[in-house]
Amino acid sequence: IFSKNAREINNDFDILVKGKKSAYINSTNTIIGDNIFIAEGAKVSCSILNSEHGPIYIGKDAEIMEGSIIRGPFAMCNNSTLKLGAKIYGPTTIGPFCKIGGEVNNSVFFGYSSKAHDGFLGNSIIGEWCNLGADTNCSNLKNNYATVKIWSYVEESFRSTNLQFCGLIM
Repeated sequence: IFSKNAREINNDFDILVKGKKSAYINSTNTIIGDNIFIAEGAKVSCSILNSEHGPIYIGKDAEIMEGSIIRGPFAMCNNSTLKLGAKIYGPTTIGPFCKIGGEVNNSVFFGYSSKAHDGFLGNSIIGEWCNLGADTNCSNLKNNYATVKIWSYVEESFRSTNLQFCGLIM
């Protein structure tokens, strides 16, 4: 899922913003690039939004708190919150009603999940109604740089993902 996220954010962005006008982007923000869409009711203040590497979509009634840094591609669905000082690397998708903080890289959050505090999460998939506690850190790279293996319930053994970067699947 996370390995195809950039392509899907790009595809969805074009569909979601077609014929619509972005809400005003507050002048307290630093804007890099011009592929940013802010939906009605969203709040973004004192943050850095960089869309040079992919679009940034902020959904209805979402909030990006002060000091957050976002590098696209990035999609944040309705009613979600990026906490103070969050650092988000694309491609990352945050589903509806999520609370995200700390450092996140190339991850997908399904709805109603939270990683609201400091810590790192990369190359990960977080399903619905999951909660990662304060200072949670989830490595996305084996310390011997080998490809990551996952358990196959069908084969009843470990099998290679063929990925050097693969984090938490929850």
